[in-house]
Amino acid sequence: MKSIKIISSMLYYAVKIIAIGYLFTAVYILINCLFEGPFFEKLENNRFAINFPFTSKHFLLGSEFTPAYVAEMVIGIALYGFFFYLLSGVFNAFKQEKLFTDFGIKKLKHFYIFNLAVYPILVMFWSFKSVEDFPFIAMIVAHLIMGFFIFFMNAIFEQGYKLQNEQDLFI
Repeated sequence: MKSIKIISSMLYYAVKIIAIGYLFTAVYILINCLFEGPFFEKLENNRFAINFPFTSKHFLLGSEFTPAYVAEMVIGIALYGFFFYLLSGVFNAFKQEKLFTDFGIKKLKHFYIFNLAVYPILVMFWSFKSVEDFPFIAMIVAHLIMGFFIFFMNAIFEQGYKLQNEQDLFI
């Protein structure tokens, strides 16, 4: 069990950093596209680039500089930032001293609700309005599989929590 806690601790911090990076990137894109600041470049054919801060090296390239495209880019990146944030909560549940806790059950529940309901609904709406040609069906199926896996894991956690509490009562 010690190796699980070590690995989940490392993954918790790594995924939390990734989540912050995605969310920061979404905000960075939004600010640069709204204000067309010093890190924003308009390219030919209505394309655009957003540079790394304080450099002229491209960080992100946009296919077209339209409000719909920029909104899709920001929302898509922010959505995955939120996904990684919830995933870090799952890893946080596995690094706790006690495995079966109310805290862990909540983190698992948040993650499976996002993957089984929130993400598929948002992506279906996104697919109708999308400027890009993403594999929306594959994306939804992948998140549904993750959601069902975590749903089953949550059921195991709830049962473990009940048994653990019953055992604590007998001691």
